[in-house]
Amino acid sequence: MPSQHTAAAGQEEHRRCSRCQARKPLSGFYRNPASVCKACHNAATRLAGEVRRAALAQLVRAHQAEYLRLLAAERARRAAIPEPVDGVGGEAA
Repeated sequence: MPSQHTAAAGQEEHRRCSRCQARKPLSGFYRNPASVCKACHNAATRLAGEVRRAALAQLVRAHQAEYLRLLAAERARRAAIPEPVDGVGGEAA
């Protein structure tokens, strides 16, 4: 199956990233017709993960008693589930 990123006559096309404004070959972009290069997309994804983790940490600090209560309940629930014996899950036959 031919790659979507190859141009006719072996000459690779370029595209301009809408974030960093750099001209990059099509291999520098994900396959969907994206306007943001892989480097900018990955940086944005990392930033979103960091923001999500910071927001979660702030929520835990603000509601610590409720978090600890929910954590204890989840640990108790998991302790009550029997360990899989057959390696697949569920109870032993």
